[in-house]
Amino acid sequence: MSDTEPAILRSKKKTGLILSYIKKPALAAIMIPIADTLALLIGFGFISRNTLILVLLLEGGIGLISGVGIALSSTPSISKIGQVTIGTAAWSREAEKNAERVGLKWIVTASLLVLVGFALSIA
Repeated sequence: MSDTEPAILRSKKKTGLILSYIKKPALAAIMIPIADTLALLIGFGFISRNTLILVLLLEGGIGLISGVGIALSSTPSISKIGQVTIGTAAWSREAEKNAERVGLKWIVTASLLVLVGFALSIA
């Protein structure tokens, strides 16, 4: 057994984790432009490429802002403000980790949408 085998196994495990994590955001980033295209086709009767690009960039921007808001919502300071003002649950490390995971998925999906919008604008 060589020293490189454990490193290769760790690398494959990391790659597998990344691929499993990015599966849902990539699927969402594929479905959203298709839904936007269908909505524009039904709503206007034609598809304006410029309008589709602007919608994708707008949705990507909103998704980025939402992802950051979700990730920040469970920080200790924000949790304390929510606990004092509206009576939410106290801060916990598990809730913060979960909010960071969910927020990161939103950020990855929104980033992919922005990349699709840029790709359409270049093509």
